[in-house]
Amino acid sequence: MLSLKTPWLTLPALQNLFTLFLQEGATLRLVGGSVRDGLLGLPVSDIDLAVDQPPQWVLELLKKNQIKAIPTGIDHGTITAVIDKKPYQITTLRVDIKTFGRKAHVAFTNDWIQDAMRRDFTMNAIYADQTGKLFDPVNGVKDLENKRVRFIGNASQRIKEDYLRILRFFRFSARFGHEPYDEEGLMACKMYAAHLPHLARERVTDEFLKILQLPSPLYTLDAMNETNVLSYILHPGTWEDLKALVALEKVSHLPPSSLGRLVAFHPALEEIKAHLRLSKKQESILTFLMKNHGPVTQESFKHQSYRWGKEKVFDLALYQIAQRVRSSEVSLAQGAQTLQDFHEHFDLWPIPVFPLKGEDLLSQGIKPGNQVGILLKQVEKWWISEDFVPDHEACRAYLATLL
Repeated sequence: MLSLKTPWLTLPALQNLFTLFLQEGATLRLVGGSVRDGLLGLPVSDIDLAVDQPPQWVLELLKKNQIKAIPTGIDHGTITAVIDKKPYQITTLRVDIKTFGRKAHVAFTNDWIQDAMRRDFTMNAIYADQTGKLFDPVNGVKDLENKRVRFIGNASQRIKEDYLRILRFFRFSARFGHEPYDEEGLMACKMYAAHLPHLARERVTDEFLKILQLPSPLYTLDAMNETNVLSYILHPGTWEDLKALVALEKVSHLPPSSLGRLVAFHPALEEIKAHLRLSKKQESILTFLMKNHGPVTQESFKHQSYRWGKEKVFDLALYQIAQRVRSSEVSLAQGAQTLQDFHEHFDLWPIPVFPLKGEDLLSQGIKPGNQVGILLKQVEKWWISEDFVPDHEACRAYLATLL
């Protein structure tokens, strides 16, 4: 029988947790993403566990053994054990009594199958014990092997319990599934898509950006469009720009940028802000990419990077080149070569520091005030025009000509 074989399973802290619970007569198992990703050989960051004992019992056991215990969500059965600064979320087996979208009234149980039946997808309801032996009550392993993302039980019922599962279905299908996606899941998503606007915009935004950041999101977005799911999030703008950007990233071996792809998908900031809840930092990046800063070229890259930062300017160059690829102004190969040239010329280029400071002006007898800032700007402008070459003494000499 297939078992979980991954290096992190042998972590002493984790093994000690298993042993501690076993000694007290409790069954502790890994569950969810850590098991799924572990079976796929993917990196695992969060380790979640399930236990057949009440949360208060878990809390007292951990404290009795001098293990830091945080009642993260004790009302819903979750206690976080912190060992060697690493968190382990331990959740009591549950059954839903009543659901309210993303919230639910739960009852605690010791029935592993009941706990599995309340989860979203079969591949997320695979459990593993201390040795890696699997407990698979809903055939999640088979679906994982067949790259099939499937709701547990009735798809409509799972979605009605939490409408955010519509977006999770598309994200998981794109990441772990194959095309075409599960038909029952698609039909259920289409049926309940109209409920998406009632969800917290932060959660919808988070899921949508995760979809955009997938290596190949185009089929997923098409499927979301065909099922009318996309119309309740954000109507597509220049679809062809996004296709060109994704292709350019892939050919250039660049990591996907969810915000860059969002601009390519819909280059209208006010429209995006009306539908998605973005952070100030995200808004700032989008605003930068959407403004007309002029073309990024080999000649302009240094000056633009000094002003806005290399990362921002490179993202801008990527977006601009994708548009040129889309309009057939350059080929995909030519666009990728241009990006590679940027990397080769500027990746190791340190952004220079302006050598003149306010003290230099004060030492010339200039009184503190607005004039200091004005003169510094004038010297800096000249320094930039000289391609950042003048050193401190040269800048002081130029300052003398202004005085």
